[in-house]
Amino acid sequence: MNGYNRLAPFYDRLATVFVGKQLQQAQLALLPYLQQKRKLLILGGGTGWILSHIFKINPTLEIDYVDSAAQMIARARQRAGSNQRIRFIEGTEAAVPDKDYDAVITNFYLDLFTAQDLMVLIGLLRASVANGATWLVTDFEEHTGGQRMKVKLMYYFFWMATGLKTRALPPWYQILINAGLLPVESKSTRSRFIRTVAFQFKIK
Repeated sequence: MNGYNRLAPFYDRLATVFVGKQLQQAQLALLPYLQQKRKLLILGGGTGWILSHIFKINPTLEIDYVDSAAQMIARARQRAGSNQRIRFIEGTEAAVPDKDYDAVITNFYLDLFTAQDLMVLIGLLRASVANGATWLVTDFEEHTGGQRMKVKLMYYFFWMATGLKTRALPPWYQILINAGLLPVESKSTRSRFIRTVAFQFKIK
């Protein structure tokens, strides 16, 4: 996954070229769910453009920001400036340090996983969150031939650029439902290519 270091300087621009402005708009759609939260885990945070938007919603939120690429972390740190409420962690979901998050964000992160590996991730997160935590997910869905072709091209590009081994989009929404996550609200872009869902972990 270290191939993402090479992409860091132009990653956001590249994403916009692939998908357009709806890529960022979708990630902002359900951020109000963070208003009353205390501690947020972000997996695959990327360059950190979303941080300022999160703190507008909840200025007192504590954030653990996890990304496997050192250059992504460096850009996110630069954007965060002197904010002391963010802990940056270079690593994957295996590096998640705590067990008391009441919110999780995975934006365009679940598409890195096979269906089997996604089940492992769900189990890891379930062990890392507080009772009834919120999980905000934004990712691609395939509804048309054109969308399937675009997803195929994106996987090919990231395989060439980063060595990404996953080659197909997992049915992430259904997998999360089958694993017991409760969908609270769902929003899709006009083309239905990108979907954002607020899930709740079942109250124990």
